[in-house]
Amino acid sequence: FLNQPSENMSLSANDIAVLEEAFKLHEAGSSQVAAAQLGEVLRIVGANPSEEELVALTGSKTTFSLDDVKGMLAGMKLHEDPKQALMDAFSIFDADGTGKIDPSEFRNVMANLGERFESHEIEEIMRVTEQDVDGKMSYEAIINFAAANV
Repeated sequence: FLNQPSENMSLSANDIAVLEEAFKLHEAGSSQVAAAQLGEVLRIVGANPSEEELVALTGSKTTFSLDDVKGMLAGMKLHEDPKQALMDAFSIFDADGTGKIDPSEFRNVMANLGERFESHEIEEIMRVTEQDVDGKMSYEAIINFAAANV
């Protein structure tokens, strides 16, 4: 995530405009954004830092200037495809490359995603997703169902 090469190493004019607006909305005075608001500002522009990454970014600083935030964003991958991120997460459990995952692995992936799902939400997804003769589910079907029902 941090300092990794990506196709978004420079900000587009649209990204800069969105950043400037987000910065104004979260400004804590004297052209600074509080460290507590940094994650929200970065996410508005299209980055998706984890809490651990935010801690690493902020260090002991409590406020950040617009230029600080621009510098951070220049080294981040922006506008990730959420479907691809989920495909990547599920593929970790797909050792044989079939595109299928068993229900216990599915529950594990869902429990460890950044956004926590309620058990009834996980059960609903499992209920509507077909299982093959081995009891495995296509994770592409799971992702498509989730995308259609967001």
